[in-house]
Amino acid sequence: MEPLSWNIYRYRLPFTRPMRMLGRNLTFREGLVLQILDTQQKCGEGEIAPLEGVHQENLEDAERTLLSILEGKEVLSPEFPSIRFGLEMAWNVYLAKFHHQKLIPKNISALPVNALMTSDVENIDEFAQHQRQSGFKAVKMKVGVKPIEEEINRVLTLKKHLAHHISLRLDANRAWTLEEALKFASAIEHAEVEYCEEPLKNPEQLASFSEKSELPLALDESVYETGNPDFLPTTNIKAVVLKPSRLGGWKSCQKWVDWALQKKLNVTFSNCLESGMGLNWIACMNASMVPAPTPAGLDTFQNIKANLIDPPFQLTKGHYSISQDWPRFLCLNAEKIASGRLDTDLLKDFQINLNIGYSS
Repeated sequence: MEPLSWNIYRYRLPFTRPMRMLGRNLTFREGLVLQILDTQQKCGEGEIAPLEGVHQENLEDAERTLLSILEGKEVLSPEFPSIRFGLEMAWNVYLAKFHHQKLIPKNISALPVNALMTSDVENIDEFAQHQRQSGFKAVKMKVGVKPIEEEINRVLTLKKHLAHHISLRLDANRAWTLEEALKFASAIEHAEVEYCEEPLKNPEQLASFSEKSELPLALDESVYETGNPDFLPTTNIKAVVLKPSRLGGWKSCQKWVDWALQKKLNVTFSNCLESGMGLNWIACMNASMVPAPTPAGLDTFQNIKANLIDPPFQLTKGHYSISQDWPRFLCLNAEKIASGRLDTDLLKDFQINLNIGYSS
């Protein structure tokens, strides 16, 4: 292997409108891009962007630790899954572009994506009409923000206007008590919901909830908080939602995919408000690991004004086109903050096994 070097860029991308996530109104997204390059300036990039309220590490911690790792002063610990996610991405994109690393099955050309309906959408009829015209197969609706009666009415209204072939997913982000969640579930029991993510403030009550309600559930926060699938409830669980940058990248997600498929659960890949660079990598992971992918949670890119990659992450008829050609990094939309020589021994632990999640 020829000598390698690294650059770290920092980006700050504004949103087209404020996004309410995890109880906060966000107006921009910021993070790091790690670039690995050789002496011929051939390069691969990875995104490192911990999200407050989801990741335990913050951006400053991630930047400081990444620098220390690249300079050989420390090794990566499990406490920084966003760094592993970005390191894996940068190194394996480089290998895929210039050393024939195969990561994407040739028989998959497009990945379905679910549309996202946030709590600030007011014209539900117009929203549903747009999803029909845009070719989406699923809509994920954020609930648990407004008074519960209003949330019930919004769900029933959306379901009324959605086309029959579009499935409805709900995400409560652990908003409700057991009693509130049961009230909500009872009121929408005839609405044919695909699943509801994490309805309970106290996830230890999920089993009690499923004893009293048939509402299908999906696990999200419980996945990355538990770490061990053997400790998760399975009664009335229909799907697991995987956030790769929170779980620690490709190898960690593969463990969860294998477990879910063994349990005959659906797998939904989702994101932590990464830019198009991170979303493209997550789409590749999804296409490579799941034989018949369900719609992925990657629609958040719609709210980001600028792009870090060219061509940008975009959808056609509710699908993301999977390309064997990797997008180009738009470094003009980021600021270089550090650089150095790279010890290639560092990268051995981050190379993806070609037998993981790949079939030709």
